[in-house]
Amino acid sequence: MIKYIITTESGSDISPQLAERYGIYVVPMHVTMGSETYDDGSFDVEDIYRFYDKTGTLPKTSGSTPQDFTTVFERIFEEHPGAHIIHVAYSAVTTVSYNSCVIAARELENIHVIDSKNVSGGLTAVVVATAKFVEANPDSTPEEIVAFVEEVRERTRFVFLPQSLLYLKAGGRVSNVAYLGASLLRLHPTIIIENGYLVASKKYRGSYERCLKNAVKDFVTNYSIDPETLTIGGTAGLSQAYKQLGEVTLNKLGYQDPLWFSAGAVISSHGGPGAFGIIGIEKK
Repeated sequence: MIKYIITTESGSDISPQLAERYGIYVVPMHVTMGSETYDDGSFDVEDIYRFYDKTGTLPKTSGSTPQDFTTVFERIFEEHPGAHIIHVAYSAVTTVSYNSCVIAARELENIHVIDSKNVSGGLTAVVVATAKFVEANPDSTPEEIVAFVEEVRERTRFVFLPQSLLYLKAGGRVSNVAYLGASLLRLHPTIIIENGYLVASKKYRGSYERCLKNAVKDFVTNYSIDPETLTIGGTAGLSQAYKQLGEVTLNKLGYQDPLWFSAGAVISSHGGPGAFGIIGIEKK
């Protein structure tokens, strides 16, 4: 029977607990602040916001390098000779990570690279679903696992509700006109994952509290989500009150005990402080 090891990038924001539970290896992405570059996950996420407040410049995020992947892959093969690696990659259209992984994989054998077409908690959802599939189907071939990942990624939904468009504007993803218009009209557009891209979607109007409740309601109304995969959370600075509001709203809609995620530096540098996210995988 083949031994499978699942890997992904740190931009998945997978928790240490989940990584340990499923034996998942995490390859670091990177964040540059000024002249210093750091591994994602090696510093306090709120340093992103402090750096922006101090300099008026967003930190720059960058994908994993071929050497990052080679280092992790070689360690896996040392620890698990003969294993097959299933790498569930951060959205290929948003970063160089996927291509870096492909380059590293050319020098080694038994590495299978799949574009998750997701980021942050959406990527974690795909990774965990893959790990559960492998546990339940230990005799699967690599081709069957790859096919599963490619199928489940198409059912994974991720809606992100920033409290402000300031960071998206600073990163060039929102125009100054759109930013000013949203601020004046109290609009809160959602960000969704569409074929791997982060794109603006439905706009909500009013207080952030009202927008958050409506976003949660629409999510479970529009998508037939498997309750076991329903996950909520957000970037650093999301208040406990808003976290509880998301959970209470779900409870009223019949969804109990959602999973939780905390966004890391990569997605936080785009969404800004206090953004709320809701994730789930649709039923077949």
